[in-house]
Amino acid sequence: MDRVAAFGIGSTNFRSVVATPDGEFLTDVSVEPTRHRELGDQVVAAVGRLAEAVDGGLDAVGVSCTGLVDPAAGTVHEVDTPAGDVVPTVEIGPPVAAAHDLPVALANDCNAAALAEWQFGDPGGHDTVVHLTMGTGIGGGVVEDGRLLRGESSRAGEFGLVPVAPDSDRESTGVAGAWEAFCSGRGVAEFARDLARDHEGPGGGFADDGCTAQDVFAAAAAGDPVAEECLDRVDRYNAVGVAAVCNVVNPGLITLGGGVALNNADRILAGIDRSLDDYLFVDRPEIRSTTLGDDVGLYGAVATAVADGADRDAASPSGRESTTD
Repeated sequence: MDRVAAFGIGSTNFRSVVATPDGEFLTDVSVEPTRHRELGDQVVAAVGRLAEAVDGGLDAVGVSCTGLVDPAAGTVHEVDTPAGDVVPTVEIGPPVAAAHDLPVALANDCNAAALAEWQFGDPGGHDTVVHLTMGTGIGGGVVEDGRLLRGESSRAGEFGLVPVAPDSDRESTGVAGAWEAFCSGRGVAEFARDLARDHEGPGGGFADDGCTAQDVFAAAAAGDPVAEECLDRVDRYNAVGVAAVCNVVNPGLITLGGGVALNNADRILAGIDRSLDDYLFVDRPEIRSTTLGDDVGLYGAVATAVADGADRDAASPSGRESTTD
């Protein structure tokens, strides 16, 4: 395997590149809007463009995608959109394999990002690495000694559904008080709007129906009392969520990615640091922003394709130990 078509598909952006298995990008990164209901066709077309962009063609396709992934079927369920809509199911693997006769490796974007941190980031000698993606939603992944924790149905790492305020009426996908209902990009905006509607006195003028998480962070930096109250509570909920992950997984390193975390790194990291020890049982891990930036999904797609190729090689007849005398 020399050339991998890598795709980092989020709720907003669809990123693609051709890369080598050791993470060298052979083409410029292409960014376009995600077409949630046409993802299979979007990937098929992009694979064709990428194949023409490199000499020798492609050897494999790696896809890191938001949603609940079924790697064996090559499908993604519950694909989230920035508007809050959910696309029930999209096929990616079958149409790409049929159109291009290439192996397709598919993983949840947050799981893939954790694998990327281990393989292409800076794990710092730690045995257990957690990556948290704080973007439109919140998710993550766990890698221990190079192996990704997948779970019984490949749904491990849904950290955004950890209840950080179980008595709250706010919820995400039916989970009361879920972390991402307060602290994801969508959650921060909705939480701030609710606080603004109930607020008496000055402040909250930012919180119309078009309010975004970045509007809330900007308003807090300018001294808006409602935005400050919102983010003070977000800080504590982030500490609760991170501590819950730590107490369950006991990582040596946690890296943070996603638009909310990367665009507001100082505030997010300081807020976690301030309250984390109130909820922590295990030793405090190193916590920092990802060194892979916005490309963490692409690196995750490459890492997923490489791992899938190794699994296929191990399962092939030439890779099995002979059972004959």
